[in-house]
Parts: sequence; C-alpha cells; structure tokens
Amino acid sequence: MTALSPPSPDRAPARAYLSRPGPWLVAHRGGSALAPENTLVAFDRAVALGADALEIDVRRTADGAVVVFHDDDTARLTGVPGTIEARTLEEVGRLDAAFGFTPDGGATRPLRGKGVRVPTLAEVLARYPGLRLNIDAKPDEAALAEALAREIRAAGAEDRVCVGSFFDAQAERLAPLLPGCARYLPEQAATCHVMAALSGQAAEGCPSGYDVADLPHRMGEIEVVCPKVVEHFHGLGIPVHVWTVDDPVEMGELLALGVDGIVTDRPDLLARVLGR
Repeated sequence: MTALSPPSPDRAPARAYLSRPGPWLVAHRGGSALAPENTLVAFDRAVALGADALEIDVRRTADGAVVVFHDDDTARLTGVPGTIEARTLEEVGRLDAAFGFTPDGGATRPLRGKGVRVPTLAEVLARYPGLRLNIDAKPDEAALAEALAREIRAAGAEDRVCVGSFFDAQAERLAPLLPGCARYLPEQAATCHVMAALSGQAAEGCPSGYDVADLPHRMGEIEVVCPKVVEHFHGLGIPVHVWTVDDPVEMGELLALGVDGIVTDRPDLLARVLGR
C-alpha cells in the first residue's frame, strides 16, 4: 500500500487536505448502505467507523442556501417529487430525508417519519470540524459555486475540503473562488489523463492544477483503475481514490494495487479490510 503522494510545491494551499496518510476510508454520501444518504445520521455513523473523509453532494435552494443532497429530483429519497432548486430552505427542511432508505432491499424503512432531514452544508462543516470533506457541486451553476465558496470560507474550512464537480466548467469555476481548497479532476480532465495513461502517453496535453483523481474502478468493460493509471497519477504526485467499492475482495485488490483511498457505501466493511 502506498501513502498519499503530496502535491507539488506550487500546490501548497492544498497540502493540508492531503497531509493525512493513506489509504483513506471515504464514506460515499456518508455510507448510503448503512444509513440515509447525505444525512447527519449517515455522517455520524461514518465518523464512528473511523472514516477519513466524507464524500458529499451539494445543491442550492431557491433562496440561496447550500444543502447536502444528491439527486436532481427529490422523489427517490424523500417520496416527494420536485427539486431542491425549486424549494426554499424552509420547504427543504420539511422533507423526510429517510423516506426511501432501506437496509434490507425494501423489507423495512426503519427511519421513515423519524425526523431525519436534509442538512445544510454549514451544519455539516460545524458538526465535524476536524473531518475532511470531498464535496461534489452537482449542477453546473455559477450561483452554486459562489454560494459553496462562501460557506466554506465562512467556516474557515478550505484546508480540509476537496471540491469539484462532474462538470469541467464548474470545476474550473471553483478554482479561483477557493484557492486554498484541494480539487479533484472532473470528468473530461480525468478522461484525458486516463486515456494518456492507458496509451502510454505523457500528460502534457491534459488539464493540470488538480490534486486528487477520483475515479471509478471500471466503466463498462474498461478497467479504469489499473497499474498504468495508478502509476501515471502517482508520477504526477496525485493520489488515486476509487469509487464506489462495496466488495471486500475488490477493496483488497485495489489496496494491493496501491490506491490511496476507497470511496464506499459500506464503511463498516472497508474499516474491517483496513484492520480498523
């Protein structure tokens, strides 16, 4: 197993986020197989299991609040259709964030109606002051990027947050807003690096300035995280975190490969694999 590679000296503002030795246990949405995803219930459990970081998603309400929520539509998780973006914070606060959660394939819904709600980012930052957060800005909206940056700066949390987005434009938008935060590669930038690694090419033509490679283990028939890809990113001083891995055998194989972190819905299983 390899430790997290430190960023190059010109990336000094991000060094604090990456200073924790690896391999990391990163709880995907707090560990969504164990508790309602992206809720304080899930985050508390992940922390109790020894998570090194939480992977969370954020959206902006109609009145400008940043809340922790993944889906475009609220129906799957809360039982009520609609969007976060069309609701005020007060309206979001009335949603049951545990409505759809089941630990047993739908046989039971143990936390439905128990008052589990969608948390704000400010609540999460305040509740876990020493914990690292990997934050995915879901929509490609400038207003979300600006609101997210305000919340992180207000909490003084730049040194313990890694920010990014699936969308390359949003990821680039966040860079000048949060110069002290680590940033993970968005889709197109990551694809460029992976294709360069698999073809044995240098990285000169790929976007630079990113600090973490958050990659899927596989995409269809393609094994994305393989020795060539890990070697490529480690050669650039960029740690590799792999999502979303819930099988203990697969976890062990990836750790043997030298990945620096695993993002999982089963932090309990990964903790066991890591000997915690």
